[in-house]
Amino acid sequence: AVAECMAAIELVDDRYVDYTKLDAASLIADDFFGAGCVLGEPRGDWQALDLAACAAFMTVNGKAASRGTGALVLGHPLEALAWLANSLAERDKTLKAGDIVMTGSMVETRWLEPGDWVDVTVEGLGVAAVTVT
Repeated sequence: AVAECMAAIELVDDRYVDYTKLDAASLIADDFFGAGCVLGEPRGDWQALDLAACAAFMTVNGKAASRGTGALVLGHPLEALAWLANSLAERDKTLKAGDIVMTGSMVETRWLEPGDWVDVTVEGLGVAAVTVT
């Protein structure tokens, strides 16, 4: 099977009120901001792209909100994937065909309100978009 790559948006939600009651290990283990994701169209022909150099652009309600590159993800998004695969291997686990891996953000997190719409375009990979309800 060919690995696919795509633009995506991580949906974040802040459910804690008092962070002083939680230690760092708990926050990391809980993935406390991860609430879901929105995936763009899968691309099977991404291997020729320089993912570290690919630019990402985010708009909120049609206005430029953030930009970045793949280099913001541990220097290269595949570094994050390699770290995950190696970490799993240390525990005799593996990634499986069809698993979805969010490697990290190329753009700054924005807090949205109901009715806001956001899209993220990643050069060479396309667009992911969502409207908050």
